[in-house]
Amino acid sequence: MTSFLQVATGNGWQYAAWLSIDLRLLIFVLLISLLTAAGVTVLLVKRRRWTDYAAMFIVSFSAAMVLFLLIFNAIASYPVFVVESVFTFP
Repeated sequence: MTSFLQVATGNGWQYAAWLSIDLRLLIFVLLISLLTAAGVTVLLVKRRRWTDYAAMFIVSFSAAMVLFLLIFNAIASYPVFVVESVFTFP
């Protein structure tokens, strides 16, 4: 899947980029992050309110997602997101 990203700057120039996303790997990273977050939540939160469960799940999901994206993009050299080209236009 290819998407378009556009960023505006203060000097009037705009920068844009074509991004390629590996959907199969992104879905795998999402699922493994969900399972990791659920496991961390079950292990760390015992007999508390539902807000504690939700907060721990959100924090652990975010941390796992960033960790797995970093692992796949940087360490394993199998990127989830790839910037194909960056270009400017006025």
